[in-house]
Amino acid sequence: MRLYSPIPLMMTVLFLTLVACQGATGPAGEQGLPGLQGVAGVAGAVGPAGPQGPEGLGGPAGPAGPRGRVGPAGPSGPAGQAGPAGRMGPAGPAGPAGETAAVDMAELAELLAQMEEEAPAPPRWMPEEYTKYFVRSAIRMYDGVGLEATVAYFNSPQSVDGQWYVFIVDRNGTMVAHGDPAQVGKNVNDILGPNGYPAGAAVYASADEDGAWFDYTFTNLSTGRGESKHSWMVRHDGVVFGSGWHEQGPSKSDAPAYTQAFVRQAINLYDAVGLEATVDYYNLPESVDGQWYMFIVDENETMVAHADESLVGKNINDIQGPNNSFPTGAAVYAVADEDGAWSDYTFTNLDNRAVETKHSWVVMHDGIMFASGWYERAVGKSDAPAYTKAFVRQAINLYDAVGLQDTVDYYNTPESIDGQWYIFMGDPETSSLIAHAANPSLVGRHSSEVLGPGGYPAGAAAGASADEDGAWFDYMFTNPHTRAVERKHSWVVLHDGVVFGSGWYEQGPRKTDAPAYTQAFVQQAINLYDALGLEATLAYYNTPESVDGQWYNFIVDAETGVTIGHHNLALRDRDPALRVDATGYFYGDDLLAATESGSWISYVITNPESGDEQRKHTWVVLYDGYIFASGWYEQE
Repeated sequence: MRLYSPIPLMMTVLFLTLVACQGATGPAGEQGLPGLQGVAGVAGAVGPAGPQGPEGLGGPAGPAGPRGRVGPAGPSGPAGQAGPAGRMGPAGPAGPAGETAAVDMAELAELLAQMEEEAPAPPRWMPEEYTKYFVRSAIRMYDGVGLEATVAYFNSPQSVDGQWYVFIVDRNGTMVAHGDPAQVGKNVNDILGPNGYPAGAAVYASADEDGAWFDYTFTNLSTGRGESKHSWMVRHDGVVFGSGWHEQGPSKSDAPAYTQAFVRQAINLYDAVGLEATVDYYNLPESVDGQWYMFIVDENETMVAHADESLVGKNINDIQGPNNSFPTGAAVYAVADEDGAWSDYTFTNLDNRAVETKHSWVVMHDGIMFASGWYERAVGKSDAPAYTKAFVRQAINLYDAVGLQDTVDYYNTPESIDGQWYIFMGDPETSSLIAHAANPSLVGRHSSEVLGPGGYPAGAAAGASADEDGAWFDYMFTNPHTRAVERKHSWVVLHDGVVFGSGWYEQGPRKTDAPAYTQAFVQQAINLYDALGLEATLAYYNTPESVDGQWYNFIVDAETGVTIGHHNLALRDRDPALRVDATGYFYGDDLLAATESGSWISYVITNPESGDEQRKHTWVVLYDGYIFASGWYEQE
């Protein structure tokens, strides 16, 4: 006989009556055909106990007899012979409540096995298909034996298949079956995931007649850990049937992946329960997961959810960073798109109240911005090179987010200055400076007009050094913080056709430390050559303005030995054989012996500053086929 039949009467006979009305017990009489649930059977006459005969054949249906009265309880006799089956009599009045008959789990398990014979289960390495199959089996059982027997089976341990179990929510929103008995009997709104995430409400709201997936974090009953769960839910006959499988998901040690998953879970919640319920949850302290929290901006550009309640209700454009009024809110909002984008900036870490670098993943979904991120300790000013690079990167991020004009406007404000750090920006098309908050008088000038001490072409050289990977350029410039001429180390980047630069100052060697000052003076000439090339370098060092007291640079072609750069026109292009000092010493060979690591040579020559013949100590460096040299005179 098939265990799964479409005929309702046979299904009822096969899988037992769930609730039978049990009357008072009389002596055993002839056994009648069990009636359908809720229908009173016909009472048989009580006969004396006899020996059990062989099972009789079912007789033809006879006419229904009148309903008999219930006799007084007597001792149970041995079973008599089965009488012929009579027709179903009319329904009698309900008798006193009887005990609930137990559901035969073996029968239900056999039913599921027969279902699998008819439609084999997909392999578990296809978890999506296996999950759908698991849910369909529960629905088929419900259609065959009803809700109560289905619930009883899926609340039994034998119904759990590894990490797969069926959960069932009735028409009242009550969880009536679940792999975790602690969840049974709860309203779906009271079933929460880690950090109070309203998993039950979201899962229930996601279900429809066609079935739907919902991803969230929930406790894996097999491991006891909170893991990513992928659930398939179907709303059938007003009842929700669901199941799913877990995967470990990204850990916090993989901060980018964890952040993206955190944002995705918020979007899933919004899709399931709407904006109001999502905002309500993410404004709860329970929703904060260490340094991770959601911030949500609605279609009116208003911050509607944030772990810092002082920011809730503000327009996103009014939310600024903790330092220098950086337009953090506008920058973050501007990068949001449907695919998601990263935004890096400095912000206060609510976990430790420190100003740190925040990396936020920002998604625009259904006109609403969903974002979260993690923090890392910001580079301190004590690490000046790293701080400078980060400062320039933040300017580039702002440009990418809000465009050129808003970026220029911000970096021309005094608020954008951070001690000795400020951003300067150049437009390569016009070769003009477009942002320089520390010295507004330079804005609009051609780069060739932005000069350091002695007319050094600092602006042109810094701009020419920039490339997409970034480059350092060192030169002398006025520190707007101290108003002193100091050595500046600038990091310059060419991004999208715009030059972004910033740097820090240090005092550098003083003229009182003549050897160190001389070496720095020569290096500045080499830096200029690297930035602008030979022609521009010669053009500058052939001018009187390039002379710094007793210091001046001269440049020699290492192959020919001819001086090609010198502030004194009379000494340019001279015969190398004439390099004889005032004592008759030929120092030309020492000069041409220069190495890339540099060396000192000494000779006696006229000091142009005093007009006296004095011993000169010259630092000579061979670089790219040219000898760069300068020196100082010893006072006798």
